[in-house]
Amino acid sequence: MSPRHSVLADAHDRWIGHLDMDAFFAAVEQLDHPEYRGRPVIIGGLGLRGVVSTASYEARSYGVRSALPMAVARRLCPDGIYASPRFLRYKEISDHVRSILRRFSPTIETISLDEAFFDLSAHGPSSEDVHQIARTIKRDVQAETKLTCSVGLAPNRFLAKLGSELDKPDGFRMIDPDQIHEILDPLPVGEIWGVGEVTAKRLISLGILRIKDLRLAPLELLIRELGSTGRRLQQLAMGIDDTPLSGEVDSKSISRETTYAFDVTDLAEMEEEVSRLAGHVASSLQREKLICRVVRIKVRYPNFKTISRQVQLSVGTDSAQIIETQALELLRKRVPLDEGGIRLLGVGLGGISESIARQLALFPDWL
Repeated sequence: MSPRHSVLADAHDRWIGHLDMDAFFAAVEQLDHPEYRGRPVIIGGLGLRGVVSTASYEARSYGVRSALPMAVARRLCPDGIYASPRFLRYKEISDHVRSILRRFSPTIETISLDEAFFDLSAHGPSSEDVHQIARTIKRDVQAETKLTCSVGLAPNRFLAKLGSELDKPDGFRMIDPDQIHEILDPLPVGEIWGVGEVTAKRLISLGILRIKDLRLAPLELLIRELGSTGRRLQQLAMGIDDTPLSGEVDSKSISRETTYAFDVTDLAEMEEEVSRLAGHVASSLQREKLICRVVRIKVRYPNFKTISRQVQLSVGTDSAQIIETQALELLRKRVPLDEGGIRLLGVGLGGISESIARQLALFPDWL
């Protein structure tokens, strides 16, 4: 059986959806503040070195995009509404959206507050049935949250995410197995999940401009130029992606970051900030009755080079003391601090799961 016939045969047994809330943080602010509606709203860090987290579609017409330095955004859109993110409010709505997904899917993979995959395969192979269910999910999200979302439905993760991106905002795109090459072939290679700017330029230099070019390219060439990534990218170009959904708990993480107005070179100041951030993320764990098994630290240098280091814990914890100690160890022993200072510092937690009872501190306050 050819690769094409093989993937189509398997595809009829699997239906994966991807839900993406439209301009989520900005849309929530417009929902809660009616005077913001119809106006450009930009959410992110408001300091000198802040970056845009989310821009409303009105702001995007000015060229404002996520990850853009806030100073640039203000030049492009001087009359915009600029606000700091309210993560607790966003999480409240995100939890509601997940509760809607649970009504229809036994398996959900949360990617971020505004994005999740869900599996509808249990509803049978009929495309008409899963189409109706996905439409119902989209309708319920809008009715219950008063916000719009874009939904993609396809035989696998890659195609489902692509489907939601091809029809934004407030869109719905179903990619049937028989339509895979028809939809993929004319798209630029940059539309493939995982193809960033550097890889896209490399492919274009090889004369591979469209996904069809990648699908038909000699595999030997791709492997020689890109290593094992070349094989993976060609599979995606064929519409092949057998990556399973990992489930909600495994994809959860908690983090806090600080972007400095000026480069920081003093280790004591960095340590003080790591301690503060560790306290914040530990409080989030305790508040949600969760424990973590991974502690991470993130550092961005003045040249925008960003690194992260992490440690795996043998036992799950929500102890602020343990998290702080591990984060400080990472900063002192595993982070190079000889590159002219740092501009961003973050502490994150992973390997998160539910805890029956909160772990007691090693030395409780009452001792």
